[in-house]
Amino acid sequence: MAAKLCSFASLIDPIQLDEFFSLFWEKKPLHIKRSDELFYNELISLNNVQSALSYGGLRYPAIQLSKNGGFLHPDVFCTDIRSGDIVFNGVPDLNKLQAEYKSGATLSLPGFNRAWQPLMALAATVEEYLSHAVHTNIYITPGNALGFTPHYDAHEVFILQISGAKHWKIYDPPLNLPHHSQAFKPDMLTSSLPIMELDLAPGDLLYLPRGFVHVANTLDDASMHVTLGVTVYTYVELISAWGQSSKNELAIRKALPPGFANHPELQADIEAEFSRLLAEFKQKLEAKQLVDGFFQRVRAGYPGRSKVRPELELNVSVINPATQLKTLAAGLYTIAEENENIVLKFADKTMVMSKRARPLLDEMAKRISFQPVELVCDLREDTKLTLIRHLYQEGFLWLCQ
Repeated sequence: MAAKLCSFASLIDPIQLDEFFSLFWEKKPLHIKRSDELFYNELISLNNVQSALSYGGLRYPAIQLSKNGGFLHPDVFCTDIRSGDIVFNGVPDLNKLQAEYKSGATLSLPGFNRAWQPLMALAATVEEYLSHAVHTNIYITPGNALGFTPHYDAHEVFILQISGAKHWKIYDPPLNLPHHSQAFKPDMLTSSLPIMELDLAPGDLLYLPRGFVHVANTLDDASMHVTLGVTVYTYVELISAWGQSSKNELAIRKALPPGFANHPELQADIEAEFSRLLAEFKQKLEAKQLVDGFFQRVRAGYPGRSKVRPELELNVSVINPATQLKTLAAGLYTIAEENENIVLKFADKTMVMSKRARPLLDEMAKRISFQPVELVCDLREDTKLTLIRHLYQEGFLWLCQ
């Protein structure tokens, strides 16, 4: 990660954490003017993105174009390329893309943290600190052009100005703290006077709480900025989790009366029964258990969670009978018998195997290191090797260097 951006605190420097969360978070915009145009230089640059676009193999929807408040259809700037029986869809035609960009289109790279490790490291750090979901997008707009028409975002936004400059106008929110399901609609814009107006220069940061309407246009030069979008978990999610748990109640799973929608006279009875069931269900609410479960799900992550991925190791060989291996140290695992199985526990993993594997594990434990061919057990040789490979993949066995 960029040295200057090793934590959430460094992202909002020189604003202190307690000041930020007491005065700005979910309350009002914040413009941090740093007068250091190289502040984000180690994070990403316009040249980095140019190289990724020209040679990085990015395809739609990882590359998008927008103009006049809407996104262009990918057919406008993408093509399909056939290689034998394989078809690569959504490949950007750089000539068409260049032409649209020169005519005022904004280039968007959603989720670019998936393609750029320093951005992924920053997103993962912010996500770990806030316990809310983080994604990053890149926006590049040519000089003297409008980015997007006025709108609000239904997530918290941190805007990192990388190059060029943009003039921003910020308006009061028509809906305070919208939920992520409450998207902006053009008829929601009623205010004509901005509450803030500013130029965002390289190295600056702009924080916009969700709901604040904004619009920006570039100055003479092209502009590139990164947004860190923070989709927050709210009490709506806790209530939704509580509502989902109602499926465990037989009385709540019962059907509404047959033909209820065509019999208005049933409405009063249904309302009364619903109120009774809700009151009864509320009495059974175990807030601690509900919140504990929600915390565990958040900690476990979600598909696409921002996290620094390990580098893929390609210079490897498949475990064979002569491979030299070793087990974890004796104090780092346990083996127990349960009915007809044995249970191997280590780190945060639990592996259940047939009792027939116990002699193999015991043989491993006796040795400082071993080759699979040396281990004597009742398992067939191919079965033994398959199990050893699985134990290696799970991290119980290690290669001897």
